[in-house]
Amino acid sequence: MAASELPLDGARGSDAVPESGDATDLQPDVERIHRAIRREPRDPTEGNEVPPSAFWGAIAIAFVWAGWYVGRFGGSFDTTTHVEFASRQPAIAQVAADQQNLAVSNPVEAGKAVYLKHCQACHQANGQGVAGAFPPIVGSEWVTGDATTVIRILLHGLQGPITVKGNPYNGAMPAWEAVLSDQEIAAVATYIRQWAPNAAGPVAADAVKAEREKDASRTQPWTAAELRAQ
Repeated sequence: MAASELPLDGARGSDAVPESGDATDLQPDVERIHRAIRREPRDPTEGNEVPPSAFWGAIAIAFVWAGWYVGRFGGSFDTTTHVEFASRQPAIAQVAADQQNLAVSNPVEAGKAVYLKHCQACHQANGQGVAGAFPPIVGSEWVTGDATTVIRILLHGLQGPITVKGNPYNGAMPAWEAVLSDQEIAAVATYIRQWAPNAAGPVAADAVKAEREKDASRTQPWTAAELRAQ
């Protein structure tokens, strides 16, 4: 059949749509087109969803944990919960008083406690220091010499080259002026000056106080040359 002989409605099969104006009933085609649409699931709607059980379970667990945490660490909700230091001040003051009393009654034992806390990290527990880094305490001429020298070193520190027991060192020792009291500095100086084979005399707290006041304006560590010139 030639193209000119095709029906005017342009039908090419059962899915063809009749030409506009044709008297053919379009109802079957409308139903066929919408049938696929009606098979699609409806769009979801908001506001009526039921939360899963796991969601409610997680909320319950969170509330139970929060209650336990507040009860465990809430500090009874009193006004001193976050000012713990205030409640510990009497105990701290008592410890400080005990240390002061020990420094007066037994300076060697008090000095040992100060040394173990502040000095042994560098000079070691045996007082021998670390070769090439930290000079020894035991047998040091800087420790057993004039007491004023060791007091000045403890108060303001030491930096730069120094020779100890014939060996050169070049480092820095921190100042303890703002950390240790006169009694504590006197105690640790007494301890290291009497650490066998050291056999130098004790150091009095009044001597430390005098040097502290004398060099109150000093802000730099001592050098070996300065200490020799004193």
